[in-house]
Amino acid sequence: VVGMQFLTSAFLLPYLATRTTETRSDLDKSDLPVVAQACESPLLGVLMGSVGSLSIGWGFLGRQEEFGYLSTERWASFIELLSIDRVGSSFLVDLAIFGMFQFWLVEDDMKRRGMEDDSPLVLAAKFVPFFGMAAYLVFRPGFSAVKAEEE
Repeated sequence: VVGMQFLTSAFLLPYLATRTTETRSDLDKSDLPVVAQACESPLLGVLMGSVGSLSIGWGFLGRQEEFGYLSTERWASFIELLSIDRVGSSFLVDLAIFGMFQFWLVEDDMKRRGMEDDSPLVLAAKFVPFFGMAAYLVFRPGFSAVKAEEE
């Protein structure tokens, strides 16, 4: 866990590649650990989407007096930062890698919840990086709702 704080891809990718696919569909929210129960809240998706939107807005509009307005000056500053900052570059690589794994992870969660593979929500979560996942976390059915439908 400590290693994931510094080299996310180096520690998380082997875990994601070797984890088993979830096969249970009879889960109840009370079966989950406390942290997982908290992550079941739709507020997590709202929070993620808000932070992402604010970050993108700040990237385009923040500190314009230092980094210029929406112009080539801001883009050049961004490219220069990436060329000298290994941490910034590694985060971009992490984003790309996690975007690829998002497809697989959503599919596992979708199966546990009994959702259809061609549902617009599932397709958005699989193919729209970050904001598709945020929408999925807001609108996905809870475990208890899935269990009630089966009974």
